[in-house]
Amino acid sequence: MNTTHPSRIASRAAAAGGVTSSSNAMMPLVGLMVSPFPEPGPTIRTAMEQLQQASVEPPADEEALRELAQMPRPWDPGTCTGLMRAELWAWLDLVAMWVNEQHLWNVTRPGIPECWPAHPHLVHDLAVLACTRYYTSFAINPAALEDWHRYGLPGFLERLRDRLGDACQPGKHQPRPRRERDEAHAANSVRRGRRQRYRDDVERAGELPVLSQPSEHVTQGKPTPGEHEPDGSHERW
Repeated sequence: MNTTHPSRIASRAAAAGGVTSSSNAMMPLVGLMVSPFPEPGPTIRTAMEQLQQASVEPPADEEALRELAQMPRPWDPGTCTGLMRAELWAWLDLVAMWVNEQHLWNVTRPGIPECWPAHPHLVHDLAVLACTRYYTSFAINPAALEDWHRYGLPGFLERLRDRLGDACQPGKHQPRPRRERDEAHAANSVRRGRRQRYRDDVERAGELPVLSQPSEHVTQGKPTPGEHEPDGSHERW
């Protein structure tokens, strides 16, 4: 009996632009099996390449080190301004879609929601995820990418699930549940109370005597006659 190897059937179907069927599903046999990781814009690429080079060969000149310390880091969005910031948002948008499409299959994990720009925790985390994935392109062996697959991406998805839960389903962004608590924490009256507590601590610390070596007549941790027991005035909070 003549048989045809499955690979030949797939090749013929792909050439004809069709699909083969099975009892379980229809599998498309045309198009890219995987999509490449989105590339950042030129400003981000230049900055990350310079930072990568500096990590390999740190500058010895003090002025160069100072300039390096002041360079924006794309993985820390708060340091970015202007063109780099604009490129960063466009890039992270592509990365979010790429992660959802290339690394998620079912809905047991929420995935990156379309409203991710409204979630600061996602903006911070996604920037690190994107930059660490981009840096794997500098590697000359698969170890860095393996670490990203094994630790970076799962850790990101786990934090995403812990922080977001089932909130923000497609088309249903939800306001931040802890907004009321954060506003109370930042209220002027509460902040004034904390600042007063800081000042009081600093003033009291300045009045503390310098600790000296235990005197010869102090035994077994008990004060000698005439010494005062602690009065318990030290506040705990």
